[in-house]
Amino acid sequence: MNDRKNRVVQEFLTQVKIDSHSFKEKKMFDYLEKRLTDIGLEVERLPYTTEEGNSSENLIGYLRANTSGKKTLFFDAHVDTVEPGVGIQPVIDGDIIRSSGQTILGGDDKAASAAMVVAAEELQYREHGDVLFIFTSAEEVGLVGVRYLDFSRVQADYGFVLDSHGPVGGIIVAAPTQYQYEIFITGKASHAGIAPEAGKNAIVAAGEILSKLPQGRLSRYTVANVGVIDGGKATNIVADMCHIQGEFRSHREKDCQKLQKRIEKLIHKKSFEKKIEDVNICFKKVYSGFRYEETSPVIQLVSKAMQKMGIPPRLEWTGGGSNTNIYNQNGIPAVNLSVGMEGVHSLQEYIRIEDLERLTGLIITLSELC
Repeated sequence: MNDRKNRVVQEFLTQVKIDSHSFKEKKMFDYLEKRLTDIGLEVERLPYTTEEGNSSENLIGYLRANTSGKKTLFFDAHVDTVEPGVGIQPVIDGDIIRSSGQTILGGDDKAASAAMVVAAEELQYREHGDVLFIFTSAEEVGLVGVRYLDFSRVQADYGFVLDSHGPVGGIIVAAPTQYQYEIFITGKASHAGIAPEAGKNAIVAAGEILSKLPQGRLSRYTVANVGVIDGGKATNIVADMCHIQGEFRSHREKDCQKLQKRIEKLIHKKSFEKKIEDVNICFKKVYSGFRYEETSPVIQLVSKAMQKMGIPPRLEWTGGGSNTNIYNQNGIPAVNLSVGMEGVHSLQEYIRIEDLERLTGLIITLSELC
């Protein structure tokens, strides 16, 4: 292996062996603080506690400009992993690094954090503007870490979130807006054996609603799903409550507004309300979507960097959300880039060694170009 390839492979192997489930990332942040400080970066750890009482932190490594006239960039990687992710033993198998088959690999998103560390190390010897290396937590459980990030610390012209699957070269230029909703149906309890006719079964009523709620791919822009339903207490009690959780997401905000009105109208139909005691619904906007044209400066910049490296840029849309959505909500032009991870969240996860090297090179090239 050449020197850069060897260094990023070793960095990746080191990082994936550090257990870091969501909200349990302290060992990773301890490691990153020392590693980045040894390189020469200024490091700031930003702890937070959520409204639900979960605690973790984010970490920013500041690489100060060594030349004038360049833009300020940030690169983002989340350091938490999904389960099963304790005791990861990566396996080098030819030109790939794969999971042992007992756990995930953790390429999502330690491929990015490893590449960022090695790039920061190499940039010490190249011309660059201010570069922020942002490591966030609890991304896998709802983009939590980035939501609690102190954005007064993120003064950047452009940002690159390194957290998409597929070979290096993918540029996510559009992501949807997502809404979640909860429906609370109240029935009337009664003994199912003695007086079933005296009750109002909330689960049965929920079934009627479920058959009419929007589901699946509704258009090329919009999808919807019901993901959770629970209710009742025992088989001999007519269920007096049922709870439904669902979501919808769209690349068109107007479609989200239409779906919200459609669901509200559905549950408040008089014919349905007569069968229950009460029904309530609440909606939550999880994140806003974004979309960039090919001519946008941030797209032009990353495309130029890829072309300089001989990597054909691929402009892609996604149906998922990422930290990128939150950065854009906070006014920073940012896009999500592919890092080479494949089979994510599975026991068959792997990453190509070539992509680890290319990702590292892309970070360096972007930092030099601006």
